Amino acid sequence: MESLSIIIPCYNEARTIRQLLQKVFDVPIPGWRKEIIIVDDASRDNTREILREYENRATILSQEKNSGKGSAVKRGLEAATGTYVLIQDADLEYEPADIPKLLSAIGEAKVVYGSRNLRPRERKGAWIPRLGVWFLTKLINVLWGLELTDVWTCYKLFPREASDDFVAGRFESELLFTASLARRGYKFAEVPISYHPREAIEGKKIRNLDGIKAIIVLIHDRLTHLFHA
Repeated sequence: MESLSIIIPCYNEARTIRQLLQKVFDVPIPGWRKEIIIVDDASRDNTREILREYENRATILSQEKNSGKGSAVKRGLEAATGTYVLIQDADLEYEPADIPKLLSAIGEAKVVYGSRNLRPRERKGAWIPRLGVWFLTKLINVLWGLELTDVWTCYKLFPREASDDFVAGRFESELLFTASLARRGYKFAEVPISYHPREAIEGKKIRNLDGIKAIIVLIHDRLTHLFHA
C-alpha cells in the first residue's frame, strides 16, 4: 500500500484548525495510508493547546521560534515517512476533499499541483494577490521553461525523495522548491481545485511584500545557478 504524509504547518489557526483537521481525517483515499504531521510554528494563540487533543491521531511538532511556513514544512518533511508528501494549509481556504483528485493525477508526472486558476469563473475578488500570483507564475515559467498556471498554491504533491529540494524559509520556500524540482527534471501535472480565500482580518498571513521578496529571490536563484552551471 502506498503511503501519504500530509504536512500541515500552522501559526495562530485556533479558529480553523479543528474543522480543517476533521476534514483531513475524514477524506477517503483508498489504497493509501495517511500519515498526518502538524507543525505549530510558535503560535501565540491557543493553537498549541488545541493540537494536544490530536496527539493520538497525528504527529505534533512544535517550533520554539516562529520561523515561517517554509521552515515549518521543512521540519515536517524531516519526520515524514510516506512515499508521497502533500502540503495542506491549516486554514479553510483549500478543500481536503480535493486530495484524491491530486493523487489520481500521479503518473508520468511525479509532481502534482492543485491549481486555483483552472476554474477561473469560480474565483472572486482578491485582485491584487491574484495578479501577483499570475506574475510569479509567468516568471517561473519563463525562467525554468514550465507551463504551470499556479505556482503559489498550497497543494503541492511530490515524492518524499524530493524533500531535500525544499529549503527552510518563509513563503518564498515553496517557489524555490518549484524551481529546484524544475532543474532536476521533474515533470509537473496540475488539477483544478476549490479555493475559498480569506482576508487579513480573518487571519491570512501572506502580504504584498512577500510577493516582492519572492520576485527578488527567484531572479537571484536563477542567476546563481546560471553562472554556476
